Amino acid sequence: MRLPACVFVTRAEVLRGAAAAARTALRGLEELRRANSALPWLASTGGPAAANSKGLTRGVVKLGWSWEAKYVWFWRGEAQLARYLADAMGLPGCTAEGCIVQEWVDFDFELRLFFLPARGWTPASAPLRPTHHEYTAWRNVEGEDAPGKFLKPTEAEALRWFGGDEAALASAHAQAVAASQPLIAELLTKHPEAVPMIRMDWMVKRRRAGEAQVVFGEYCEMGACCLKWEEGPPQIWRAALDFALC
Repeated sequence: MRLPACVFVTRAEVLRGAAAAARTALRGLEELRRANSALPWLASTGGPAAANSKGLTRGVVKLGWSWEAKYVWFWRGEAQLARYLADAMGLPGCTAEGCIVQEWVDFDFELRLFFLPARGWTPASAPLRPTHHEYTAWRNVEGEDAPGKFLKPTEAEALRWFGGDEAALASAHAQAVAASQPLIAELLTKHPEAVPMIRMDWMVKRRRAGEAQVVFGEYCEMGACCLKWEEGPPQIWRAALDFALC
């Protein structure tokens, strides 16, 4: 499923003591990283980020159901993680039961896949192919502790950011589509009825000639932004109507 190491820290843990909550979160992340270190896609790099190849020093704190990277903080080290845990749980009006702590992921841009499963489709029937894809990127300012400018690169720009490596970009697409299958199947174990549209966001990075790293970012539900896909909204809403009428 190409998941980054990630743990959930409860509000109660943070309110009892943010420093202790940060230490517990780091231990949990390190245990996951050790357990997964032999996976082929991680074995050669020591993890999805160069900064953590010799030990966990960098990651993110985020609230679930965030929108366009709102309420996402970058942490470096235990003390900063503790501060951002306290900040997240101390937001005015925040009723979240906790927040997510994740290891850092290096990526050149995001690959967003749009799946429109036919009515009656199941994971056992056939692999689900994306109807459309888009690319997005964040250009962060050095020293800032939150995502920066949001970009929507074209196909040509994405290829240029991959150094013109068509094989690596094709590999990123193939890996993302393949890893989407068990993730969508897992989603359907929580709610067995398929939905008209699922968007899957993947963080992709060119590692070397012909090779790309692909790491899962998030599920996006019906109604997620279609970005530059002008035909997307009418196509998706027609699919929603078909599901409603069948």
